[in-house]
Amino acid sequence: MPAVNRTDRLYALVEDLRASAPRPQSARQLAARYEVSVRTIERDILALQESGAPVYAEPGRRGGYAIDKTMTLPP
Repeated sequence: MPAVNRTDRLYALVEDLRASAPRPQSARQLAARYEVSVRTIERDILALQESGAPVYAEPGRRGGYAIDKTMTLPP
């Protein structure tokens, strides 16, 4: 995926997390997909959480970021 502006990336992150829910995705996986740094993904996830998106972190070796599908609207 070519580099996109932040607004488009935030929207794409939510859609990506919703599509794979409840399976979490690591920041490293997401960073590779969107061709940005892991830190950029972490900032984007924080921005989504602060805006009220039901994104949460799943700790552990197989953890990552996930979204609560029951709390989101269908596409």
